[in-house]
Amino acid sequence: MAVLWFIPAGYLADRIGRKPVITAAWLCAALGVVSFIPLTDWRGAFVGSALYWSGTAGLPLIIAYVTSTASREQLGRALGIVLGAYFAGNILGAPIAGVIAASFGFRVAIAVAAAFLIGSAALTFGLRAVPPHPERGPFRPPRTYWTLLALTPFAAMLSILALALLPVYLRDVAAVPLERLGVYVALVSVGATVLAVLAGRLADDIGAIPAVLGAAGLVTAACVLMALSGRSEPLVAFSALLLGATQAANPVVASAVERIIPRARAAFGYAIYQVAFALGFGAGGTVAGFLYDADPLLPFIATAALALPVATAVGVVIAREAS
Repeated sequence: MAVLWFIPAGYLADRIGRKPVITAAWLCAALGVVSFIPLTDWRGAFVGSALYWSGTAGLPLIIAYVTSTASREQLGRALGIVLGAYFAGNILGAPIAGVIAASFGFRVAIAVAAAFLIGSAALTFGLRAVPPHPERGPFRPPRTYWTLLALTPFAAMLSILALALLPVYLRDVAAVPLERLGVYVALVSVGATVLAVLAGRLADDIGAIPAVLGAAGLVTAACVLMALSGRSEPLVAFSALLLGATQAANPVVASAVERIIPRARAAFGYAIYQVAFALGFGAGGTVAGFLYDADPLLPFIATAALALPVATAVGVVIAREAS
């Protein structure tokens, strides 16, 4: 459902401006969550679910907004901060919601989520309005864009492969007590936030290719360390922190895409890119389930084996565009 909203929202944002479409997406998501509070039957959840997932269309628009307001020299830093905060909240939200639901009930947890979304939508009113580019023209990005788009599902799959069933692995294999499980998920969030910011800064200072390869190297090290850590909680904790690097390359690639997409069609271009990412991200969760059923270590082994080759392929594409 979420994927269906990306391209129409991007197309509209290039024509009427990014800010109003971002605000509308956030408000739709908040309305969808609010509609769950009074529900007594699951059949009524269809409309609310559709409205909620429409809010995800705001993510590529936020990226397009940042690229249109930040200078090119500071773009990696800006995207690193924004995307780092997004992925940290995305990962951390689940355990927090679980604690609230267990303590106060599901309706209270949903109401808290709705309050956060309403607050987020309210903050978008403070964004500086950026008028649409006067000369949009046809969407004709160079061949590099389509090559990068073809690689995106594989990169997205690797970004979730080791995380999809991490709580299950920590509980069943690493024998982490249930009361401390949320701490390890929080460490992934902290790692995602810090490493995304650092990767964006590194991309601005020395280039996108070292930043992408550095993030892939950290992912490889994290997966190998997690596979070898057994039930040693200090090693598991350090591995979880490094696993945040699975999200670190996102601002780097997004800043590289900015140099490829025509500025007037940035929202539409990022929307298509986000569709490819979402497809790979969803498939990654499914693949992780099959791998975990075969052996709990396989998601980490597969990620460690493929992270650097995929990152190298992305780096080659970026290097060709730069040259």
